[in-house]
Amino acid sequence: MKKSYQLSGYTLHVIPTKKFKNITMSLKLENKLTRENVTKRSLLAFMLTGGTQNYPSTQALSRHLEDLYGMSFGTNLATKGIGQVLNISSVCINEAFLPYQEDLLKEQIKMFNDVLFNPNVKDGKFDEKTFNIKKKELKERLIAQNDDKFMYGIDQLFTNMGEGGFLSIRNNGYIDEIDQISNEELYQYLQECIENDSKHIYVVGDVNENIVETFKENLQFKTNPAAVYPVTNFKSTKKEVLEVIEKQDIIQSKLNIGYVVDCNFSDPGTYAMTVFNAMFGGFSQSRLFRVVREKHSLCYYISSSYGAFSGIMTVNAGIEGKDYQKTLDLIAQELKNFQDGKFDDDEINLAKLMLKSSLTKTKDEPISLITLAYNRDLTNIQETNDEYLEKLMSVTKEEIIAASKKVHLDTIFLLTGSDK
Repeated sequence: MKKSYQLSGYTLHVIPTKKFKNITMSLKLENKLTRENVTKRSLLAFMLTGGTQNYPSTQALSRHLEDLYGMSFGTNLATKGIGQVLNISSVCINEAFLPYQEDLLKEQIKMFNDVLFNPNVKDGKFDEKTFNIKKKELKERLIAQNDDKFMYGIDQLFTNMGEGGFLSIRNNGYIDEIDQISNEELYQYLQECIENDSKHIYVVGDVNENIVETFKENLQFKTNPAAVYPVTNFKSTKKEVLEVIEKQDIIQSKLNIGYVVDCNFSDPGTYAMTVFNAMFGGFSQSRLFRVVREKHSLCYYISSSYGAFSGIMTVNAGIEGKDYQKTLDLIAQELKNFQDGKFDDDEINLAKLMLKSSLTKTKDEPISLITLAYNRDLTNIQETNDEYLEKLMSVTKEEIIAASKKVHLDTIFLLTGSDK
């Protein structure tokens, strides 16, 4: 059972379990997702792995982590509705399994403190060599993401669907803005994040309440502003479905479809929408998989996803360009079939079984446990896994039909070869 503590400038959440030999720690810094700051935030995530005053390079930091029995340390970004989260995480072995007594937990916490409060900075800016290396690394990441046609298709769907709002902002930033960010500006932005972001820390492992004192002694922030409530419903102003077709030199076409669903985490209907998505395209025996892929052999892959932070649903498929219209028609027909109630209890029960299995697996993954707990803290929905599962299991056929009727086609993006 998770326990939470209000400490100096952050909330500490402890999830004790004897299942893992490691201790996983995650610091979440959350603020509003903005076009103005998204590239800076992305570069900052890279910069925080570039060294500290005591370990002034990526290599020195890596050697230090190796000395701590291979402790891992990393950063990433996640968009959640209108919010964006900078995540700093580390994993180390529980000292109970070491041949010698060492306070690795304290070292983990000190690492968080050092990257934020004692980075490799002089005269108000980061080490120039490291700064330029991290800029290059971010550029390479964005180029690779652009070259990944699956990811590119999803980015373009959201860019076109989002109409310049939060949905169209790319989580990892924009390559043409990287060189415009100065060293001093990035260090100043770090100070702004420390002061203005909402801060939550999660710890998963075989720990007890003594950990609270260790945190009090080794990590303090001056402020902990209230979190930006990230949940929203994307509101489209389109008067008709937007269809965008882009041609590139590719063999397999990427079909990406965006729907407005008028349902999100805060809506009581979110449980029915979750079950509907599972039945529609959420797993390997879903309706879209069986009909579009197996029965009609029209795609290499197909799946749907419900964005509960944003009030949207997407369908992604890999197809032959010549099968574009036929695939669209089949997907639309299957959505109508759900709206007309053309599904049986066996499909409902199978979807619920898959959702239960997926939720059960989170107990075996520390990061999944943290993500689940953080989503609940962000959305102010405090329910246990058992309570959540009970609500999913109680969803009725009528509620699934009602959920499917909230799904409205908004945007289609097709990335295809010259044959389309």
